[in-house]
Amino acid sequence: MFGSDCRLLSVRSQIALAANHKLYPMSVKYYTHFIAQSEGAVEYNEYRGVVELLDRTSKVEGDREIARMLARSFDLEETDIQVLQWDHLH
Repeated sequence: MFGSDCRLLSVRSQIALAANHKLYPMSVKYYTHFIAQSEGAVEYNEYRGVVELLDRTSKVEGDREIARMLARSFDLEETDIQVLQWDHLH
């Protein structure tokens, strides 16, 4: 009895055999330091910390690309984001 339970557990625990499991790309993490200021605003917000970009299969290639992704997250225009520093975390 115990042996048959172990085999059943082994079969159920194998992800490759499960029909409903999907593999998703891993996220990419960056340290970022940037300023966000919407057009016409008097004040700005300064942020620094780790940003996790989900479903990214490739690395960010420049300030403008990371500004574009940050702007989408904050519901701003790309030109509203001034990237001061960023670095890919391993």
